[in-house]
Amino acid sequence: MRKITVMTHETQICVYCGDTNPADFAGKEHVLPQSFGTFGSKTPTLHCVCDPCNSFFKKELDQLLARDTLEGITRYKKGRFSREARAQKGLQFSISENEEAGEFGGVMVKGVDGTTGKLLPPIAQFHALNITTGQYDKFSKEQIRGLKLPEEVYGKPTERKYRVIAASQEEHDAVVQELRNAGIPYREKGRFQPPFLQTEKPGETIELEVKIEGTIDDAKKRALVKILFNFATYYLGPSETLKTEWDKARRFVRFGGETLKARVSDKPFWDGQETKNLRFEDDSYNLRIENLDGNVVGVIQLFNLLTYEFILAENYSLSAEQEIAYRFTPGQEPQRCVKWPKPNW
Repeated sequence: MRKITVMTHETQICVYCGDTNPADFAGKEHVLPQSFGTFGSKTPTLHCVCDPCNSFFKKELDQLLARDTLEGITRYKKGRFSREARAQKGLQFSISENEEAGEFGGVMVKGVDGTTGKLLPPIAQFHALNITTGQYDKFSKEQIRGLKLPEEVYGKPTERKYRVIAASQEEHDAVVQELRNAGIPYREKGRFQPPFLQTEKPGETIELEVKIEGTIDDAKKRALVKILFNFATYYLGPSETLKTEWDKARRFVRFGGETLKARVSDKPFWDGQETKNLRFEDDSYNLRIENLDGNVVGVIQLFNLLTYEFILAENYSLSAEQEIAYRFTPGQEPQRCVKWPKPNW
């Protein structure tokens, strides 16, 4: 009689969408996006995230976090550049108004060149001197349409001080045309071009403080929660994060479901080991999963910047052994951290 051997294997299931098609698991998902670096021989990756979800995350979440957030811009300072020089979509950049910038303080620029970490040219903009503050108010070309400049704020039309800043003559002319359309009399004086934003001389380096503004929207939150969800899946196992208690976080990341309860602060991540004046080097990423107030909470901090806390599973708790914290430094193996008991002082 011919012997037949039956091979069995555990069904692979995507922790985000539930896909079980074996053909959809050719790739791997990095717990932390590769754009933020790798971590020696123990770079954590997942094989329980299907290729369609992996592709979606790369295009919709990972690229946003790496290019259009304060954390993404900070990675350029660490020499981890992008393949694209395009301006950031979700951030606004301007030269800080200080002594070094002089009269050019407040000039709005397009962003940071992701391939070099250097400032991009100024956006097309219009400045009007505010006589009540003594400072120029700044308006982008798009803000000029319908713009009103009351005399009590900007003075009589014949006595006002204006300036137009643009990276090219074409953009300059477009701003002037918008001013004419809005009925704002602008006397042509040529482009007001800050010298430090013009073509640099070979070997010349100019350092300027830049003000960066943006919002922490759901897209950025989803990108951060995805890292935390990956982190929990990798260290606690998919059998944990496939539980229904994690469904809200799962839907939020993959499908933009109901926003998770969250808190953002600038407090130190490693409470008890850091203070405001004594913090770890800012070249690492800190993550932890813990029980807090009857919920499972994920906490993440990149480059020692803002600390983000999310409720990942409501009315649910992990065992004490499942509470985990790791510090990731590019080029080094992940460092596990443990809770120390509070001293009885």
